[in-house]
Amino acid sequence: MKGFNRKVVIGLGLAAAMAGNAYAAPIVNVTNSDGDLYNTEMLTGYSTDGSLMDGMEITTCFASAACETVAFDGTVGSTSYGEAVGSGWSLSVNGDTYNSPFTFNSVQDVTSIVLNGRPGNTIFDILGGDFRSPNSAQGKPFTLSNTGDLADGTTVNVEYSDKLSLDGVFYDDLFTTMAIDFGGSLFSGMFSFLSDTDNNNFAAGSPITPTNPVPEPGTLALLGLGALGFGLRRRSIKRKPSCRLRPL
Repeated sequence: MKGFNRKVVIGLGLAAAMAGNAYAAPIVNVTNSDGDLYNTEMLTGYSTDGSLMDGMEITTCFASAACETVAFDGTVGSTSYGEAVGSGWSLSVNGDTYNSPFTFNSVQDVTSIVLNGRPGNTIFDILGGDFRSPNSAQGKPFTLSNTGDLADGTTVNVEYSDKLSLDGVFYDDLFTTMAIDFGGSLFSGMFSFLSDTDNNNFAAGSPITPTNPVPEPGTLALLGLGALGFGLRRRSIKRKPSCRLRPL
């Protein structure tokens, strides 16, 4: 009987240890959605380092519900380095993003981080092992490179959105926005991640533009006035009496 109990205790201990190991690392969920659709005519190439992402917008939101947006600076440090430095937080990368990780640091409690690549002509290529968009080569989706201060079992949700077409064709591998959150938890400290990026050929006249641009307010006003005038004209025509000749 004692031996039986000992085996049960050992078995339960092993099960508990295995269950503990299953949650001994952050849980990463990577998804993508269309979002707003964009287009560019061509890419410069698939090798993109920190200096080539100058102007990319990084928005960090905090426990207070306040958010701060900072432009990525590709003119500081080495020739392949770039960074965004905010109030008590930073995001940096040194080297080609296919193999060189982004590093995030914060002394504040953070709820989410959003990378908007469009202002910096930066595109996220999320498909590895498959050459889709011309001149983009293999991509790489979000992968933790160093868990750093991420607690065991922390949920890290990553969503790529605002899909990009190349010369009007969607290959479903390129996106212009990446959003990271911590599943409702707060994060402070350091972690690093890999996420491959490309660049569009802005210098050659190939900006990132919406596929269905929203009309400017002035254009909308003119369209509204035109519709109003057309409606009034139709109403006037309907009310105009018909001219009939009286019989002699």
